[in-house]
Amino acid sequence: MELEREVDRPQDLLEPLPVELLIKVLRDQDLPVFTLVECRSVCKKWKEIIDGPQLRNKIWNKSVILYDACIDNTAYFCFHDRWIRRNITFRPKHVVAADGGLLCFNELFSTEYVMYNPVEDKFLSLNVPHDIDGVSAVLDDKLECIMVGLVVDQSTKYFKLVLGGVLVPDRRRSLIYDSTTSTWSWIIHPFPTLVNWMEVEWHSGRCVICNGCLYWLVWDPTVMIKALLIFDLREETWNVLSEEVMEDKPGALQILAYEGYVCLLAMDWTDVEFDRRSYDGYFLRHPMVRRMDGSLITRIRDLLVMGDARTFRIYASGGSDVFFVYEEEAVVAKYWAERDMMFFLPEPPFRGAPEFRLWDFLPHIIHDPWCVTIPAPGLNAEQEWITQQQRHL
Repeated sequence: MELEREVDRPQDLLEPLPVELLIKVLRDQDLPVFTLVECRSVCKKWKEIIDGPQLRNKIWNKSVILYDACIDNTAYFCFHDRWIRRNITFRPKHVVAADGGLLCFNELFSTEYVMYNPVEDKFLSLNVPHDIDGVSAVLDDKLECIMVGLVVDQSTKYFKLVLGGVLVPDRRRSLIYDSTTSTWSWIIHPFPTLVNWMEVEWHSGRCVICNGCLYWLVWDPTVMIKALLIFDLREETWNVLSEEVMEDKPGALQILAYEGYVCLLAMDWTDVEFDRRSYDGYFLRHPMVRRMDGSLITRIRDLLVMGDARTFRIYASGGSDVFFVYEEEAVVAKYWAERDMMFFLPEPPFRGAPEFRLWDFLPHIIHDPWCVTIPAPGLNAEQEWITQQQRHL
């Protein structure tokens, strides 16, 4: 009997499977997101199906929490029941903004901003020119800016990167990078000058995107003023709301995008009922700003049996899923809106101590290692994205 030769064997045993059958299996079996990510590596056919319009909304609509372990050059993602590690092979190392499945990395005073898609495992490096339209953006080889915001167009994969409060020789201005033209330009509208930017502290971390606007919450401890900065991306204009506070500290008020609104949560309470300590300040006059859902906070306190009123940080990416991080413990909980469930994520495979104050010699610089994003496949092919030297998410 003649033995089967190597050349007689089919090169791809999965190729004969009908596309309709593959779509049905991948779409209807409620597979974990990390399994679908690995399925994209099976073959080109599977990758095209998973990234295609039939499955994109079904698969890539789950919020993911990210821990940026910048010290050991790794990032950890958790979808539901498993933490997934990514080695970050590029510099800079700190996540400063996130939207539409993209993460933006930067380091203090660096002119380089790196866009990274963890689903594709590809990155794109952007460098701020030293001179833009005859104005120096980089002084002594350093770029100093107050805040960073990122907005991604999901349909085209184009994005805009906003740098607010860039220090120029005579004042602070704002820069914007538009990936449709691959150019940096100055924003004409003046950057707000309400607070003392040499002393300002982040009040709750990164930018919040909602209804075409970018929001930042900041605090100036020298004059005891809280400010909500708003940038209208369509009009390219700044607005600012401010209020005086008698006593405050960074983190006492948190901001997040939740169910189509900008939500605020007061965190400087002990064992007092939540409703008595919920935020009721001046920022609520803005039509897109609301208090955080009190019933949701009550549920998370009940889940942990918070008799000692442990503080936590809250994260969301604009939808209905919410993550809760307990700063003093390696504990992360999630509210899964689709199933109306509150549960704990697996124990993180890293040291859970927060790294909020990163640069001791600049006490006003605070780095929050946590953020939430919704993974999204696909990149704009017109740009030079580079694949990292690793295979799986």
